[in-house]
Amino acid sequence: MLKDLFLNVTIIISVISVGNQLLIKEEITPSSSLKLRLFFSSMAGVLGILLMVNGVQVLPGVMLDFGNIATILSAGYCGFGAAVITGLLIGIFRLFYAGITFASIIAALTAIMIGLGCGYIARIVASKFKKWVLMNIFILILPSISFVIILNNKLFLFKTLSIYWIGTSIVSILVYYYVKYLDLSRFLYKEYQIYSSKDPRTGLNNVRQFDNELNKMIKGLRDDSIIALAFIDIDLFKKINDTYGHQNGDKILEDLGKILLSSCSYSDIVSRNGGDEFSVLMTDCPRDKLLEVAERIRLAVQEHKFYLLNGQVISITVSIGVAIYPDTVSDINLIVEKADLALYEAKRAGRNRVIVDKNALV
Repeated sequence: MLKDLFLNVTIIISVISVGNQLLIKEEITPSSSLKLRLFFSSMAGVLGILLMVNGVQVLPGVMLDFGNIATILSAGYCGFGAAVITGLLIGIFRLFYAGITFASIIAALTAIMIGLGCGYIARIVASKFKKWVLMNIFILILPSISFVIILNNKLFLFKTLSIYWIGTSIVSILVYYYVKYLDLSRFLYKEYQIYSSKDPRTGLNNVRQFDNELNKMIKGLRDDSIIALAFIDIDLFKKINDTYGHQNGDKILEDLGKILLSSCSYSDIVSRNGGDEFSVLMTDCPRDKLLEVAERIRLAVQEHKFYLLNGQVISITVSIGVAIYPDTVSDINLIVEKADLALYEAKRAGRNRVIVDKNALV
């Protein structure tokens, strides 16, 4: 029996692990796409069927399985409809697998009712842990009623119920904590995916993604291509941090990121390149258009009221350095260097201005 129990646990962990790898990029919730919910509920149904086929023989002629765990997984992740589908798959297969007998009909109806019950619990309970506990109590009680109906021998019934309750509880606890571990792994994977290209403070592209986007533009360069780069730096940001604290400095960075996004078009690539330095990459953007965008950003920042954490309002300014290929930079590989030099020229010229290479455009 212990060997069969170990086999069932192995099957559960294997199927869950495969499913986790297949769906690692997906957000699995009751509001997920119909296609995803159907796939998940079907996969849970397959898991329930595998557990049924590899049931644990507890007494001569008495087999137990942990297929109802699959229905709990389906309900917990995808809600009522998915739980019903999983329960139906398990129930219908049981009739085909065991044949039409009184016991198989009772077992099939129990599987379907478990799907309905677990789905209902998933709908009305918010906490994942509470859902899991209540659904486990449900899958312990309902099959126990079936055993009472099917088994006439009281000794057999007592042994069967004891093994079923203990076995199901142990397997359920193992599965709960394994699934919890996988949920954490999926969350960390998504965080890594996001922050490998996004700046966590502002939500803008980070410097790595900036480099990737610029390299893509360089590789796809055509004879008529125009690539414009604007570097934006907050004036006297160190003084702001020293005066108001780093938490307020972080809030200003977040607000500036929002201003940049609202001042640029959806096709512009806005990044935080590090510290208080930001950038805007534009393709096929004429010189006049770029200067219009850069000046719009400068004015928007100058006129914006930046609220600190204590409600105090301060004003800041930015300096902007601009380089345009092929207008001001003949070698595209030098566009970052030229924009950076223009930014420092804007700082030296008095800040709060836009500089294209060495030409002031106040």
